[in-house]
Amino acid sequence: MDLLRTEKVTGEHRDLGKIEKLAKEAFPPEEYMSPEYMLELSEFENFHFDALYDADRFVGYMTTVDYKDLAYLFFLAIEPECRGKGLGSRAIQTMKNMYSDKYLTVDFELLDENAPNNEQRKRRKEFYLRNGFKETGHGLRYFGVDYEIMSTGKFELQTFRDMLMEHKPDRVGPEYFTI
Repeated sequence: MDLLRTEKVTGEHRDLGKIEKLAKEAFPPEEYMSPEYMLELSEFENFHFDALYDADRFVGYMTTVDYKDLAYLFFLAIEPECRGKGLGSRAIQTMKNMYSDKYLTVDFELLDENAPNNEQRKRRKEFYLRNGFKETGHGLRYFGVDYEIMSTGKFELQTFRDMLMEHKPDRVGPEYFTI
């Protein structure tokens, strides 16, 4: 599987407008985080904000945090016209390559039969399972939404909690629960 090319996003990045538009389209208002805020977070040495390219074509972006022995996929968004073509899986493979010495962790909306977007939640979980993530039995609640945490390797809740508090203390006060 070919890896996607990554470019560090800066305040002058040529595709910042595309990233802004994609962020608003890909995430509901309670999960939306502006590129400006992600740029602020990228001032942390281990917070990475990368545009994704298939050859020279912009196809999306991801933000990641590497912390101790984990790499956290904070956001992954693929352009609407590029979805369903394996680019999300290529982005995960790119992340695995970038952090080959770490286990990957992600959280996403918990399945909820009463949620209007439950089918999307199911597809998202299936996507991560297909790409090597496993259930951890843990979840968290922030922005008023419940999320399931999945990982590609060993998962230590305390390490995950410490990582979140280092990077999002004023934006998020998550509650953790067992699934």
